[in-house]
Amino acid sequence: MDRRKLLTAAGAAVIAGPTMFSDTAKADWRESGLNKAATNLKSWVDHGRVHGASMLVQQRTSSGAYLFSENFGTATGPEPIFLLASISKPMTAAAVMTLVDADELSLDDHVTKFYPRFKGEGREDITIRHCLTHTGGLPDMLSNNEWLRENHAPLEDYLEGALKAPLRFKPGTDYGYASMGFLITAKIAEEISGQPFGEFINQTIYRPLGMTRTSMGLMGRPKDQTVRNQAAPANTESGKQSWQNWNWNSQYWLDLGSPWGGALGPAVDVARFYEEFLLRRGTILKPETEALMTSDQTPQGVRPFGLGFGLAPRAGATTTGPATFGHNGSTGTLSWCDPGTGTICVVLTSLYAAAVRPHPTRLVSELVAQAVA
Repeated sequence: MDRRKLLTAAGAAVIAGPTMFSDTAKADWRESGLNKAATNLKSWVDHGRVHGASMLVQQRTSSGAYLFSENFGTATGPEPIFLLASISKPMTAAAVMTLVDADELSLDDHVTKFYPRFKGEGREDITIRHCLTHTGGLPDMLSNNEWLRENHAPLEDYLEGALKAPLRFKPGTDYGYASMGFLITAKIAEEISGQPFGEFINQTIYRPLGMTRTSMGLMGRPKDQTVRNQAAPANTESGKQSWQNWNWNSQYWLDLGSPWGGALGPAVDVARFYEEFLLRRGTILKPETEALMTSDQTPQGVRPFGLGFGLAPRAGATTTGPATFGHNGSTGTLSWCDPGTGTICVVLTSLYAAAVRPHPTRLVSELVAQAVA
């Protein structure tokens, strides 16, 4: 176990800016609940149900800025790298929004502007905003998802499937979780920028925020530098035969860099990303754009959602505030920021999210929220 608590040096690693974390924090913040949350997470590892996990909590209050960070099991070293899964989505959205800030793209642009063949069944009505808010009627995964993975298909094949897939509802009338919307917007960003999306997001988001250990896909790094997932089993008999070649731990999947779930990084980098939206410093986007991303962008009567970010009450914990935003991931990851308490919480595990209910990320998240309230 690697433990770092409320250290000035650790705080400097988390914050991209002049603020330092206090090493003289009040004992009640340090010990009232956060140790309990860490003990809960450790128990899952000690019993073998979770192989590796990281927990990071940072909070800004009137008396200072504080950090609590622990790693467990196979999550070794000071900054163990996890497959972040859908925590990738707000990162992808942020990269796309840099083009909006540069007036090279509009949230109201229709996908057909870039892919004229994207027509029929109301597809011509789908906008960039719909794609980033899960309101376009697009599918989450394609019907031949397992086949694509078994055959190590490139992202271009997923894109072709997304452009042809039947819509689930009329665009703008409902919410339906849709990873394919993030693939489409990432591919549009590639068209506009002239760069592969992994390089584009590194240039526009990761590098400016000091997220030096995060990448969209491995980007040439050895895969043994990442915490191995307890990968979710295949759904079909044929998939079970080939599963080892395309699951979350495979070279194929880690290299693919899917914009909806392929980011790899440590908890400290996820915290750096969230802090930009907490403080709205304008490092990667205009402050008003950063505010836009964490506010409701869906039509009236449709589930509230930001641009890539989930919103309260579904984001965060039961005791976090109404301005909370965040995202979880199918690999067993969870992250949120509560501006009301100045708190960022990141819990990363190797246990896939569907393995157990409630998942340890949820249990730990609730204990964190109670501790910092």
